[in-house]
Amino acid sequence: MDRSQLVTGGLLLAAIVLVPGLANYALTQLGYGTLGTAIWYGGYGIGVVLVWALWLRPLDISGPNDRDYPGE
Repeated sequence: MDRSQLVTGGLLLAAIVLVPGLANYALTQLGYGTLGTAIWYGGYGIGVVLVWALWLRPLDISGPNDRDYPGE
């Protein structure tokens, strides 16, 4: 992983945490608490899906009992 990928990943994680939290805070202060909560849940949900799709899904995770394992 090179430096640009680390920076991109860090910014993505920061955005996943900051944007829904700040939106929830701002909407709650304006009197739209329910909408803020919905934005918060939606933002974190989208963040979890993005992390799964971009980082976790492409990993080739296999154990020693896997059929494709060129074991002993």
